[in-house]
Amino acid sequence: METYQKYKISGLDQPVIRQSDILPLIEGLRQEPLLTVEQVGESYQKRPLYSIALGKGATRVMLWSQMHGDEPTATPALFDLLNYITAPEQEAWRDQWMDKLSLLIIPMLNPDGAERNSRHNAQSFDINRDAKALQSPEGRVLMQLAKDFKPQFGFNLHDQGSYYGVGDSGEAATISVLAPAFNVQRDINESRGNAMQLIGVMVEKIQPAIGANIGRYDDTYAWRAFGDTFSEMGISTILIESGAHPGDPNRQVARHMNFEMLVTAIDSIASGSYLSASRATYDAIPLNKDDALVDLKIRNVRVGEGDLAYRTDLAVRKRYGQISVVDVGDLSNLTGFLDYDASGAWYQMPKAFVLDAEAPLELTDERYMALLREGVAYFEGDEVSLVKETQLPVVLNPQRLQGELPGRRRNATFLLADANGIKAAILDGELVDVRGFQNAK
Repeated sequence: METYQKYKISGLDQPVIRQSDILPLIEGLRQEPLLTVEQVGESYQKRPLYSIALGKGATRVMLWSQMHGDEPTATPALFDLLNYITAPEQEAWRDQWMDKLSLLIIPMLNPDGAERNSRHNAQSFDINRDAKALQSPEGRVLMQLAKDFKPQFGFNLHDQGSYYGVGDSGEAATISVLAPAFNVQRDINESRGNAMQLIGVMVEKIQPAIGANIGRYDDTYAWRAFGDTFSEMGISTILIESGAHPGDPNRQVARHMNFEMLVTAIDSIASGSYLSASRATYDAIPLNKDDALVDLKIRNVRVGEGDLAYRTDLAVRKRYGQISVVDVGDLSNLTGFLDYDASGAWYQMPKAFVLDAEAPLELTDERYMALLREGVAYFEGDEVSLVKETQLPVVLNPQRLQGELPGRRRNATFLLADANGIKAAILDGELVDVRGFQNAK
């Protein structure tokens, strides 16, 4: 796995990837004699759709990414893979499989959605639910490619939400997999069994790196979905979903794991080694669990006074453009990407600083810390009256901030205090260690 950094394409370590980011790469690949780059159709808004073909073997493998425009992780992984395959020093490796396999890669099937960082295409269609109706041009292109190319294996490459966990482990699902069902009964025929065995081989490859962070999707049959439809067509379909990993906001760990899994798949399909793999490896992968993680979990917060005092946990999520407290109470069932033990501290509503147009506030780190220690954590007024000279989060004119008790769907801006004063501030979901910051200064 240490060789990956040599082949990782630069410039794609970002949360949003649009077609303009990959068009120069596609044009560059036209010059590579091992590859055939073709325009295979257009999106609804007339953006070109491309395929990249290589190999001349009888076993055909089709891979596609970014069917959902806001799920970009696998797209750079495919370009990393192509960079690796075409490297001159990989000639001996290529010679082991180029006469056995034919690959057809469709990077970014939904460029219209990618342009808007949206799951859906320009028609507001979920392309992955258009396998039967085929009312999207992108879905028609993918289906026609499958019918013409007739792949034995199909790799459906997606991203999943950040809050998926691996069973009840409390670990983030950085990679999740599935061999989709081909009928309601979820029967296992030869092609689906092959997909399960191949997934087992790929998972064993990445387990040393992220063993606790691998989950499996529920295989409930989805009649409209491309994965299930391709499985109906006898294609051994492998779903790979890229997820979050601690300390990795742009999912570069998942990108790397996609690369490793795909290289392993090429080797295993070419050699046929997956045929001797046990399905038990696939079956042993824990099922995914949605909403198992939160961005920030604060434990053991004291709230209220006297007979009305109690202790609680608080959970903060940043989802769909909103940052809020999403749960309160005993949250031992949740894991936080950031976990903070507030033992000995109590919940305190912040005060506002009212901005004055006649005397703009120069908000330096030092001034901000002084305000926080005074219990001021947000600002009211016109933004032009605030001169931001700090990298700390600045909360201006917040909504949903009412109430002396913590509650669900409230703005995630509040303070934690103890007998010595303000200990920490949560500013629009970001934890600031007031004393630690003070000491560091």
